[in-house]
Amino acid sequence: MNTTHHRLKSTAMAVTAWLLVLAGAGTLVPWAQATETNVIGYRSLCSFAPFSTLICLMGANILLTLRKRLTAASEE
Repeated sequence: MNTTHHRLKSTAMAVTAWLLVLAGAGTLVPWAQATETNVIGYRSLCSFAPFSTLICLMGANILLTLRKRLTAASEE
């Protein structure tokens, strides 16, 4: 059961990390109906881009690093 629990936790962390990567990429998508331009200079889905992109990517990186450490610790 312990192995199943670790595998489920690892899968949940990986799925969440990849959703954060997709959300980060989605913040850079051009969107003509945006009210303000972002820092880069065009109207995108998120007016806080590229900062919101970096925040999402850092969150994904943290999750994947924790996942790697947890799987390494469970194999010992």
